[in-house]
This record gives sequence, structure tokens and C-alpha cells, in this order.
Amino acid sequence: MTLHDSNKTIAENIRKYRELKGFSQGDLAATLHVDRSYVSTLESGTRNPSVRTLDKVAKSLGTSLVSLVETPRFEHKGISDAIPYVSGLIEMKRKEWSGKEWYHQRFDGSPYLIHMIGEAEIVTRRDKKYGLSFNRHFCFFEDGKADWYIDVAEIDRISAEILKLSHRHGDISKRLIEEYRPFESAFYENCERIRATNLHSLSNRDLILLHDEYLQTILTRNSSSSMIDGFALGTDRMLEERIKHTYESCPDASGTLSFSETFSILTTPDHSSFIREAELGLFRLILALRKRGDDRRKLIREYRDRYFWIRNNYIDSNELSVAYFEEEVARIDSSGLDIEAEIARIENLPAENRKMKNALLVKLGLDEATRALLSITEDFTAWQDDRKKATMYTAYYCTLMLDEIARRVGLSADLLKYMSPREVSRIFLDTPTIDVLEKRRTHSVAYWDEDGHEILSGDTVTELHKELQGNKDMEDVKDFRGLTASLGSAQGRVRIIRSVKEIGRVKQGDVLVAVMTRPDYVPAMRIAVAIVTDEGGITSHAAIVARELKIPCVIGTKIATRILRDGDLVQVNANHGVVRILERAPITKTE
Repeated sequence: MTLHDSNKTIAENIRKYRELKGFSQGDLAATLHVDRSYVSTLESGTRNPSVRTLDKVAKSLGTSLVSLVETPRFEHKGISDAIPYVSGLIEMKRKEWSGKEWYHQRFDGSPYLIHMIGEAEIVTRRDKKYGLSFNRHFCFFEDGKADWYIDVAEIDRISAEILKLSHRHGDISKRLIEEYRPFESAFYENCERIRATNLHSLSNRDLILLHDEYLQTILTRNSSSSMIDGFALGTDRMLEERIKHTYESCPDASGTLSFSETFSILTTPDHSSFIREAELGLFRLILALRKRGDDRRKLIREYRDRYFWIRNNYIDSNELSVAYFEEEVARIDSSGLDIEAEIARIENLPAENRKMKNALLVKLGLDEATRALLSITEDFTAWQDDRKKATMYTAYYCTLMLDEIARRVGLSADLLKYMSPREVSRIFLDTPTIDVLEKRRTHSVAYWDEDGHEILSGDTVTELHKELQGNKDMEDVKDFRGLTASLGSAQGRVRIIRSVKEIGRVKQGDVLVAVMTRPDYVPAMRIAVAIVTDEGGITSHAAIVARELKIPCVIGTKIATRILRDGDLVQVNANHGVVRILERAPITKTE
């Protein structure tokens, strides 16, 4: 590096850390006891500062001398709209996020794939999203599990803004979905492009270029996530209160249906989820195999080509084989299930839901604002389902590229998933050590805001996590409430699931309890007697699947995974949104 390059790096770092600190050039000059023009020459790169001077600057800005003289590790340059890696960002912003109320979700995830939500929701298309962007996110990682935190105040702000837009444009949800349609198409076109590319033959430069171009289509497509999450997570209780007010003043409804039944009917989607469509396709495949047994391998392969991605998540990519689906076909075919009747039931579900909903809407006479809220909810439920499907595609196609990159740098693709995509973009220039990535996999935290992102590992991670979680004693709680997602009442033993790798622990008749469910939890959900979640709304995965499976489901309890423990006997009364602890299981040594 030349002296000019060194001064330029120092100048950029001083400006960056000064702005992060919230200092003007005059503020920094005052702490250094120099003229403002002196700071100006430091930031222009025209002055060659001494080590002593830089040490003073670093202390004034709350950073280290090393951070001012070196290009931050993995920091991405060369992509104009990239969110940079900024060393020390979490500590610098601590006052801004400390003491806030956080919405918490838990699922299987890695920094690499979750970054594609974090950056997209905060930075991508920010000036084109009508103010519907989040400002910061946290995510903690521990051996493949992710704890994702969203600022509750930002959820409330975004949901309020969407309601304002709805008042001005009654069809705002449909407008937004239509605006994003080209981005959806571009995303899937890029998936096919990667599938058709011989990655092994690409140069390092062209491989990273392909990676970054795909990343940009993912971010653009995912930038809708802040709208979806902000609305879905911020309007459930409002919708419940509005419907309940009308319900209680309508004898025709309250005299024949419970409120939980009313709420469930009105919020059940009119469309089928992609999980249900895949299941319907599997049943149709079985009928085709019965008629065309000679084409068995060909028919199963065609189905596999459509749904090979359906068990993916924010960390794992599983290209399901023909043999996998052969086993699925054999399992269902030997179960005695009336396949034709099941196909008819699934096909008729959307129409039946729509008919029940429309009849109830007429009976209740809901006001225009509540009907608009229901309409947006319906649209966003379908949009959210599309996002989940795209996430599974993203995991597969990104892993294809990571496999090839990992081969070239001598690391495993699983470890590369503990880098951010912006770090991966520079991996041939700045390759991390196995030790760095192993520490991230064991216990780390990622943070994103408009100024950049950072991933930390080490002792401070536990301290930060405790600060966000808070400390509440839940041992004396005997029952708690949530939102009714699917009607019914059931009793069973609690099985707390913190990762898709644990779904095999759920046995027939258990109550599945999780922070939230994901599409890859469906095998366990099918045999559970009821579902309870900390988070999620009426458009959440747990709500949609529970309705389709017709099992009781209580969502949004906030505290289920903290109050309950494995083996507790509970009553899930989804008709009233209540979970009651009937018998406590002994505390194990691990609890």
C-alpha cells in the first residue's frame, strides 16, 4: 500500500467513525483541542498524521488505533449500494437500541442467508418503499439456530404507515404486490441461470460476479419483507379488537358462533399455501402412478424437479432425491388414506373458506376500515407464502455457489454460511480462518442498520443477548394466552422444538411448542395434537398449516417456550386462546 493509499484509508476511517459517533468535524476538533480545518485535512487525506495523533483521534471516537489504519476485515467495496462491514458498529450504536422492546423469532438460520433479509429490509429500495423500511435488526446464532429480533416500535410504525396508505389507496396491498412482480420474475430467472451455469468453469472473478448479481436480485425481491412483517406483526391485535367489538354487538353471530370461531373464519386465507400445493401434487402423483405404473421413475422425477427444494431453510440446503419421494409415495400409498377424497377436500378448501367468510361478513356488517384490514391481511398472507418459497430457492442456489467457492478456498460451505454475503464477495481477497468461522458458528451475533453490519463472537455475545431478552421469572405462571389461529381443544405433553433437527422428538399426540414454526417443521406438525408458538400472527406459517391440518393452534403467546418445559402436561384451548399447565414435568439437569 502506498503512502497515498494509506492516508486515504485513514481519512475514510476517521470520517466513518466520526459520523457513527454522531460528531461534526467541529465536535471532533474540540475534543482534540485543534482547529476544525485540521480535522478537515485529516479526512481529505492531505495530512500525514503521526501515530500519537491517530491514537488521540481513536480514543476520541471510541475505537482503536488499528481500526483507523487498516481496512476493516471483510469490508466490501466495489458495489455502490452494498451495506458495508463496520468493525465496532454494535458498541457504537448501543445507546440507540438499549432498552427497546423487541419482537423475537427463533428458527434454523445462518448469518449468510439471514443477511439477505436484514440488508433487504433496511437498505434495499429504501427510498422507494414509502417509508416502510426497518432501521435495525439483531440476530444471535448458536450451532445452526437463530434468534431474530425486531424493534417493536418499528413494527408499529410500519403497520400504521400501511394503514394510512390504505386510507388513501384502498387497494394498497394489491398495488405493492403488482409493483414487486417484476422482481419476483427476475429472481426466478436468475435461479435458472445459475442452474444452467457450469460453476466449476468460471474464473474466481466471474464466480463472485455471478454471486453478487444473484444477491442483488434476492435483496430487491426481499425488500418487500419489511412491509409484510411490519404489517403482519403489527395489526393482529388491532384486527382482533375491531372484529370483537362488532361481534359482541351482533346477536346473529354471537348467538351461534364463539368469538374464536368468528375470528378464525374471517382470517383463514382463501388461497392454498405452497406446502399444501406440494401435498396436493403428491396425491395426484400417486393416482397417476396407479394408472401409469410403467412410467413410475419418470413421473416421480418430474415431481422431484418441481419440489426438490421443499425441505430447505435459512441454513440447510437439501436437494431431495427421487428415492426420497419414492419413500414418501410408498408411505402414503400404504397408509390406507382415500387419496381421491383427500384431493377433493384440499381442492375445495379455498372455495369453502371463501364461502364461509363471505357469509359471516354479511352477517356481521363490519365497517369499511376493518374489511380493508382483512383484505390487506389476505393479500399479505399470500405474499408472505411466496417469500417463504423464495427463501427455499435462495438456500439451494446460493449453496451451489458456496460449494464451489468453498472448494477453491479450502473451507466448507457450512462454515462460509457464517460469513455475510458481503464478506463472501471479497473472500478471494480476504479469506477468513477456520477458527474465526467456528467461533461464529458456536455463538455469535449479527447486527444491521443503515450504516453497515457487523458480526461478533465471544464473551460479549451472551451479555448482549441477555440485555435484549430481559430477565423475567415465569415459573409461577399456570396459564397464558395468545391468538387463536385454528380452533379446537386438545391435551398433551409439551415438546419444545428449537431447531428443525429436533422435529424427530415430536411423537404422536404431543403438543408442539416453538418460538415459531417453519415449513420444514411440517412433518412434526402433522402428528402433533396441537401447536403453540411464542411469535407469529394470523398470517404466520403455524396459523396457516394448523388450519389446513385442522388442529388447535394458539400463536403469539410471547412466553410459551420460556414458561413451558419438555414433558409438561398442558391443555390447549384454542377456542379461547388459552394454554393451561395441568401438570409440571420434573426439572432436568440441562434446564
